[in-house]
Amino acid sequence: MSIQTASAYSGLSQVPRVPLNSAIDLGGVYATPAGGRVFHVRGDGSSILAYDDQYGQNTADMNQKLWPSVASVLPYCVASRGDRIFVHPNHTENIASADAWALVAGLQIIGLGQGATRPTFTWTVAGSTLLADVAGLSFQNIRCLCAGPAGTTALTVAAPLTVSGEGTVFSDCYFEIGIDADQLCTDFCNVTAANVGFYNNVIRGLAQAATPTSAITLTGADYFKFIGNHCKAAMSAAAKGFIANSTTASADIVIHDNSFHQWKSDSSACISFAANSVTTGVISNNRFRVMGNSIQPVVYSGTGVDVQLFENYCDDTANGNGALVVGAGTSA
Repeated sequence: MSIQTASAYSGLSQVPRVPLNSAIDLGGVYATPAGGRVFHVRGDGSSILAYDDQYGQNTADMNQKLWPSVASVLPYCVASRGDRIFVHPNHTENIASADAWALVAGLQIIGLGQGATRPTFTWTVAGSTLLADVAGLSFQNIRCLCAGPAGTTALTVAAPLTVSGEGTVFSDCYFEIGIDADQLCTDFCNVTAANVGFYNNVIRGLAQAATPTSAITLTGADYFKFIGNHCKAAMSAAAKGFIANSTTASADIVIHDNSFHQWKSDSSACISFAANSVTTGVISNNRFRVMGNSIQPVVYSGTGVDVQLFENYCDDTANGNGALVVGAGTSA
Protein backbone atom coordinates (compact mmCIF):
# COMPACT_ATOMS: atom_id res chain seq x y z
CA MET A 1 0.00 0.00 0.00
CA SER A 2 1.45 3.39 -0.96
CA ILE A 3 1.93 6.18 1.54
CA GLN A 4 -0.71 8.19 -0.31
CA THR A 5 -3.24 5.36 -0.16
CA ALA A 6 -2.51 4.65 3.48
CA SER A 7 -3.00 8.30 4.24
CA ALA A 8 -6.38 8.22 2.53
CA TYR A 9 -7.47 5.20 4.58
CA SER A 10 -6.28 6.72 7.83
CA GLY A 11 -8.44 9.73 7.11
CA LEU A 12 -11.63 7.66 7.14
CA SER A 13 -11.84 7.97 10.90
CA GLN A 14 -12.10 11.72 10.44
CA VAL A 15 -15.25 11.50 8.25
CA PRO A 16 -18.14 13.05 10.17
CA ARG A 17 -20.97 10.70 11.11
CA VAL A 18 -24.20 11.11 9.12
CA PRO A 19 -27.46 11.21 11.09
CA LEU A 20 -29.72 8.24 10.40
CA ASN A 21 -32.53 10.55 9.31
CA SER A 22 -30.51 11.99 6.40
CA ALA A 23 -29.91 10.74 2.86
CA ILE A 24 -26.31 9.85 1.99
CA ASP A 25 -24.87 10.78 -1.42
CA LEU A 26 -22.92 7.77 -2.72
CA GLY A 27 -21.93 9.48 -5.95
CA GLY A 28 -24.92 9.51 -8.26
CA VAL A 29 -27.05 7.37 -5.92
CA TYR A 30 -28.72 8.38 -2.68
CA ALA A 31 -29.07 5.90 0.20
CA THR A 32 -32.10 6.83 2.26
CA PRO A 33 -33.14 5.59 5.71
CA ALA A 34 -35.39 2.53 5.77
CA GLY A 35 -38.08 4.48 7.58
CA GLY A 36 -40.16 2.15 9.66
CA ARG A 37 -39.23 -1.04 11.41
CA VAL A 38 -39.75 -4.38 9.65
CA PHE A 39 -41.23 -7.38 11.51
CA HIS A 40 -41.63 -11.01 10.39
CA VAL A 41 -44.50 -13.22 11.55
CA ARG A 42 -44.84 -17.00 11.11
CA GLY A 43 -46.83 -19.06 13.55
CA ASP A 44 -50.24 -20.28 14.65
CA GLY A 45 -51.15 -17.27 16.76
CA SER A 46 -49.36 -18.44 19.88
CA SER A 47 -46.27 -20.40 18.79
CA ILE A 48 -43.68 -19.86 16.08
CA LEU A 49 -43.69 -22.33 13.21
CA ALA A 50 -40.07 -23.41 13.65
CA TYR A 51 -38.96 -24.97 10.40
CA ASP A 52 -35.43 -24.37 11.65
CA ASP A 53 -33.81 -22.54 14.56
CA GLN A 54 -32.36 -19.62 12.67
CA TYR A 55 -35.42 -17.39 12.74
CA GLY A 56 -36.80 -18.52 16.08
CA GLN A 57 -33.80 -17.37 18.07
CA ASN A 58 -33.13 -13.98 19.58
CA THR A 59 -30.07 -12.03 18.52
CA ALA A 60 -27.43 -10.97 21.02
CA ASP A 61 -29.18 -7.65 21.61
CA MET A 62 -32.52 -9.45 22.12
CA ASN A 63 -34.13 -8.20 18.92
CA GLN A 64 -36.53 -10.98 18.03
CA LYS A 65 -36.37 -12.18 14.43
CA LEU A 66 -39.72 -13.97 14.21
CA TRP A 67 -43.08 -13.51 15.90
CA PRO A 68 -45.97 -15.97 16.39
CA SER A 69 -48.79 -13.55 15.54
CA VAL A 70 -49.58 -10.14 14.14
CA ALA A 71 -51.20 -9.31 17.48
CA SER A 72 -47.92 -9.98 19.32
CA VAL A 73 -46.06 -7.50 17.09
CA LEU A 74 -48.48 -4.59 17.28
CA PRO A 75 -47.35 -3.25 20.71
CA TYR A 76 -43.92 -2.62 19.17
CA CYS A 77 -45.20 -0.68 16.16
CA VAL A 78 -45.11 3.11 16.12
CA ALA A 79 -47.73 5.26 14.42
CA SER A 80 -46.70 7.00 11.18
CA ARG A 81 -43.17 5.54 11.26
CA GLY A 82 -43.92 3.38 8.22
CA ASP A 83 -43.68 0.02 9.97
CA ARG A 84 -44.20 -3.15 7.94
CA ILE A 85 -45.22 -6.63 9.08
CA PHE A 86 -44.35 -9.44 6.66
CA VAL A 87 -46.50 -12.48 7.39
CA HIS A 88 -44.98 -15.69 6.07
CA PRO A 89 -46.67 -18.53 4.16
CA ASN A 90 -48.83 -20.97 6.16
CA HIS A 91 -49.26 -18.58 9.07
CA THR A 92 -52.61 -18.95 10.85
CA GLU A 93 -54.18 -16.65 13.42
CA ASN A 94 -57.63 -16.21 14.95
CA ILE A 95 -59.57 -12.96 15.25
CA ALA A 96 -61.36 -13.91 18.45
CA SER A 97 -62.54 -10.69 20.08
CA ALA A 98 -64.00 -7.28 19.38
CA ASP A 99 -61.38 -4.84 18.05
CA ALA A 100 -58.86 -7.68 18.04
CA TRP A 101 -55.87 -5.67 16.80
CA ALA A 102 -54.56 -2.35 18.15
CA LEU A 103 -53.45 -1.04 14.76
CA VAL A 104 -51.29 2.07 14.31
CA ALA A 105 -51.39 4.66 11.54
CA GLY A 106 -49.37 3.93 8.41
CA LEU A 107 -48.87 0.24 9.16
CA GLN A 108 -48.51 -2.23 6.28
CA ILE A 109 -49.44 -5.90 6.75
CA ILE A 110 -48.03 -7.88 3.83
CA GLY A 111 -48.79 -11.55 3.27
CA LEU A 112 -46.33 -13.86 1.53
CA GLY A 113 -47.31 -16.94 -0.45
CA GLN A 114 -49.93 -17.85 -3.04
CA GLY A 115 -53.39 -19.35 -2.85
CA ALA A 116 -54.08 -21.30 0.34
CA THR A 117 -50.49 -20.86 1.55
CA ARG A 118 -51.11 -17.17 2.10
CA PRO A 119 -51.46 -16.12 5.77
CA THR A 120 -54.94 -17.06 7.00
CA PHE A 121 -56.91 -15.08 9.58
CA THR A 122 -60.12 -16.66 10.92
CA TRP A 123 -62.96 -14.88 12.74
CA THR A 124 -63.99 -17.38 15.42
CA VAL A 125 -66.77 -15.77 17.53
CA ALA A 126 -69.91 -13.85 16.67
CA GLY A 127 -68.59 -10.58 18.08
CA SER A 128 -65.08 -10.75 16.64
CA THR A 129 -64.14 -7.63 14.70
CA LEU A 130 -61.19 -6.06 12.98
CA LEU A 131 -61.36 -2.26 13.17
CA ALA A 132 -59.24 -0.46 10.60
CA ASP A 133 -59.66 2.74 12.56
CA VAL A 134 -56.43 4.67 11.95
CA ALA A 135 -55.16 6.36 8.80
CA GLY A 136 -52.99 4.94 6.05
CA LEU A 137 -53.32 1.21 6.73
CA SER A 138 -52.46 -1.33 4.04
CA PHE A 139 -53.42 -5.03 3.93
CA GLN A 140 -51.92 -7.09 1.10
CA ASN A 141 -52.23 -10.73 0.00
CA ILE A 142 -53.92 -12.22 3.07
CA ARG A 143 -56.81 -14.70 3.48
CA CYS A 144 -59.65 -13.57 5.73
CA LEU A 145 -62.17 -16.27 6.74
CA CYS A 146 -64.74 -13.79 7.99
CA ALA A 147 -67.51 -16.38 8.47
CA GLY A 148 -65.40 -18.59 10.69
CA PRO A 149 -63.68 -21.93 10.20
CA ALA A 150 -65.21 -24.56 7.96
CA GLY A 151 -67.13 -27.08 10.04
CA THR A 152 -70.54 -27.90 11.48
CA THR A 153 -70.73 -25.38 14.33
CA ALA A 154 -73.23 -22.59 13.62
CA LEU A 155 -71.66 -19.14 13.66
CA THR A 156 -72.92 -15.75 12.49
CA VAL A 157 -70.22 -13.07 12.61
CA ALA A 158 -72.13 -9.80 12.87
CA ALA A 159 -69.63 -7.25 11.53
CA PRO A 160 -66.17 -8.67 10.86
CA LEU A 161 -64.62 -5.59 9.24
CA THR A 162 -65.14 -1.87 9.85
CA VAL A 163 -63.03 0.71 8.03
CA SER A 164 -62.96 4.18 9.55
CA GLY A 165 -59.29 5.01 8.90
CA GLU A 166 -58.72 7.44 6.04
CA GLY A 167 -56.71 6.02 3.16
CA THR A 168 -56.96 2.35 4.15
CA VAL A 169 -56.19 -0.06 1.28
CA PHE A 170 -56.91 -3.77 0.74
CA SER A 171 -55.16 -5.40 -2.22
CA ASP A 172 -54.91 -8.98 -3.52
CA CYS A 173 -56.76 -10.35 -0.49
CA TYR A 174 -59.33 -13.15 -0.17
CA PHE A 175 -62.46 -12.54 1.94
CA GLU A 176 -64.75 -15.50 2.67
CA ILE A 177 -68.09 -14.09 3.83
CA GLY A 178 -70.26 -17.22 3.94
CA ILE A 179 -69.86 -20.99 4.16
CA ASP A 180 -73.41 -22.35 4.42
CA ALA A 181 -76.83 -21.48 5.86
CA ASP A 182 -75.62 -21.23 9.48
CA GLN A 183 -72.03 -20.09 8.98
CA LEU A 184 -71.99 -16.59 7.53
CA CYS A 185 -71.50 -12.87 8.10
CA THR A 186 -74.32 -10.42 8.68
CA ASP A 187 -72.67 -7.21 7.45
CA PHE A 188 -69.26 -7.95 5.98
CA CYS A 189 -67.74 -4.46 5.81
CA ASN A 190 -68.80 -0.93 6.71
CA VAL A 191 -66.71 1.87 5.22
CA THR A 192 -66.99 5.25 6.96
CA ALA A 193 -63.78 6.99 5.82
CA ALA A 194 -62.51 8.78 2.73
CA ASN A 195 -59.98 7.43 0.20
CA VAL A 196 -60.50 3.77 1.06
CA GLY A 197 -59.49 1.36 -1.72
CA PHE A 198 -60.21 -2.28 -2.59
CA TYR A 199 -57.95 -3.53 -5.41
CA ASN A 200 -57.81 -7.01 -7.00
CA ASN A 201 -59.49 -8.83 -4.12
CA VAL A 202 -61.82 -11.85 -4.06
CA ILE A 203 -65.00 -11.62 -1.96
CA ARG A 204 -66.67 -15.03 -1.86
CA GLY A 205 -69.56 -16.96 -0.39
CA LEU A 206 -69.19 -20.72 -0.72
CA ALA A 207 -72.87 -21.60 -1.15
CA GLN A 208 -76.15 -20.03 -2.23
CA ALA A 209 -77.51 -20.76 1.24
CA ALA A 210 -74.95 -18.43 2.83
CA THR A 211 -76.72 -15.06 2.57
CA PRO A 212 -75.10 -12.05 4.24
CA THR A 213 -77.42 -9.10 4.77
CA SER A 214 -74.90 -6.86 3.09
CA ALA A 215 -71.35 -6.95 1.76
CA ILE A 216 -69.89 -3.41 1.66
CA THR A 217 -71.88 -0.42 2.92
CA LEU A 218 -70.65 3.11 2.21
CA THR A 219 -71.28 5.82 4.80
CA GLY A 220 -69.48 9.08 4.14
CA ALA A 221 -66.92 7.15 2.09
CA ASP A 222 -65.80 9.96 -0.23
CA TYR A 223 -63.41 8.93 -3.05
CA PHE A 224 -63.97 5.22 -2.34
CA LYS A 225 -62.33 3.03 -5.01
CA PHE A 226 -63.32 -0.54 -5.85
CA ILE A 227 -61.23 -1.71 -8.80
CA GLY A 228 -60.38 -5.10 -10.29
CA ASN A 229 -62.21 -7.22 -7.71
CA HIS A 230 -64.11 -10.51 -8.15
CA CYS A 231 -67.24 -10.97 -6.03
CA LYS A 232 -69.54 -13.99 -5.82
CA ALA A 233 -72.07 -14.54 -3.06
CA ALA A 234 -75.80 -14.65 -2.45
CA MET A 235 -77.14 -11.57 -0.71
CA SER A 236 -80.17 -11.63 1.59
CA ALA A 237 -82.52 -10.06 -0.97
CA ALA A 238 -82.80 -10.11 -4.75
CA ALA A 239 -82.19 -6.37 -5.12
CA LYS A 240 -79.42 -6.20 -2.52
CA GLY A 241 -76.02 -5.44 -4.03
CA PHE A 242 -72.48 -6.22 -2.98
CA ILE A 243 -71.96 -2.47 -2.59
CA ALA A 244 -74.70 -0.35 -1.06
CA ASN A 245 -75.04 3.19 0.24
CA SER A 246 -76.43 4.56 3.49
CA THR A 247 -78.27 7.83 4.04
CA THR A 248 -74.92 9.61 4.54
CA ALA A 249 -73.42 10.94 1.31
CA SER A 250 -70.39 9.34 -0.34
CA ALA A 251 -68.95 11.60 -3.04
CA ASP A 252 -66.93 10.84 -6.18
CA ILE A 253 -66.59 7.10 -5.75
CA VAL A 254 -65.13 4.85 -8.48
CA ILE A 255 -66.31 1.27 -9.11
CA HIS A 256 -64.39 0.01 -12.14
CA ASP A 257 -63.41 -3.24 -13.89
CA ASN A 258 -64.96 -5.69 -11.40
CA SER A 259 -66.87 -8.96 -11.75
CA PHE A 260 -70.01 -9.34 -9.61
CA HIS A 261 -72.10 -12.51 -9.33
CA GLN A 262 -75.16 -12.04 -7.10
CA TRP A 263 -75.84 -15.70 -6.47
CA LYS A 264 -79.32 -15.57 -4.88
CA SER A 265 -81.69 -17.66 -7.01
CA ASP A 266 -83.90 -14.67 -7.93
CA SER A 267 -81.25 -11.94 -7.78
CA SER A 268 -81.62 -8.81 -9.89
CA ALA A 269 -78.97 -6.38 -8.59
CA CYS A 270 -75.23 -6.30 -7.88
CA ILE A 271 -74.87 -2.67 -6.70
CA SER A 272 -77.67 -1.04 -4.75
CA PHE A 273 -77.79 2.70 -4.15
CA ALA A 274 -81.38 2.74 -2.94
CA ALA A 275 -80.84 4.84 0.19
CA ASN A 276 -81.51 8.58 -0.06
CA SER A 277 -78.11 10.31 -0.07
CA VAL A 278 -75.90 12.32 -2.38
CA THR A 279 -73.92 9.33 -3.62
CA THR A 280 -71.93 10.40 -6.69
CA GLY A 281 -69.23 8.93 -8.87
CA VAL A 282 -68.49 6.61 -11.78
CA ILE A 283 -69.46 2.95 -12.27
CA SER A 284 -67.70 1.66 -15.37
CA ASN A 285 -66.56 -1.43 -17.27
CA ASN A 286 -68.01 -3.92 -14.79
CA ARG A 287 -69.40 -7.40 -15.47
CA PHE A 288 -72.60 -8.35 -13.65
CA ARG A 289 -74.21 -11.79 -13.29
CA VAL A 290 -77.71 -12.12 -11.82
CA MET A 291 -79.91 -15.20 -11.45
CA GLY A 292 -83.44 -13.80 -11.92
CA ASN A 293 -85.34 -12.29 -14.83
CA SER A 294 -85.96 -8.84 -13.34
CA ILE A 295 -82.68 -7.12 -14.17
CA GLN A 296 -81.34 -3.83 -12.87
CA PRO A 297 -77.77 -4.68 -11.87
CA VAL A 298 -77.12 -1.13 -10.63
CA VAL A 299 -79.94 0.27 -8.52
CA TYR A 300 -79.76 4.07 -8.27
CA SER A 301 -83.25 4.82 -7.03
CA GLY A 302 -82.29 6.71 -3.85
CA THR A 303 -83.13 10.40 -3.84
CA GLY A 304 -79.96 12.43 -4.43
CA VAL A 305 -78.00 9.60 -6.06
CA ASP A 306 -76.13 10.79 -9.16
CA VAL A 307 -73.78 8.15 -10.56
CA GLN A 308 -72.41 7.95 -14.09
CA LEU A 309 -72.50 4.53 -15.77
CA PHE A 310 -70.24 3.62 -18.68
CA GLU A 311 -69.78 0.29 -20.51
CA ASN A 312 -71.23 -2.10 -17.92
CA TYR A 313 -72.47 -5.55 -18.97
CA CYS A 314 -74.94 -7.99 -17.44
CA ASP A 315 -75.76 -11.67 -17.97
CA ASP A 316 -78.76 -13.51 -16.48
CA THR A 317 -78.35 -16.97 -18.02
CA ALA A 318 -75.91 -19.85 -17.66
CA ASN A 319 -73.10 -19.61 -20.22
CA GLY A 320 -74.59 -16.36 -21.49
CA ASN A 321 -72.83 -13.53 -23.23
CA GLY A 322 -73.36 -10.36 -21.23
CA ALA A 323 -75.28 -7.53 -22.81
CA LEU A 324 -74.65 -3.82 -22.42
CA VAL A 325 -76.63 -2.38 -19.53
CA VAL A 326 -78.95 0.40 -20.69
CA GLY A 327 -81.23 2.11 -18.18
CA ALA A 328 -82.97 -0.29 -15.83
CA GLY A 329 -82.26 -3.38 -17.92
CA THR A 330 -80.01 -4.64 -20.67
CA SER A 331 -79.72 -4.32 -24.39
CA ALA A 332 -77.79 -6.33 -26.93
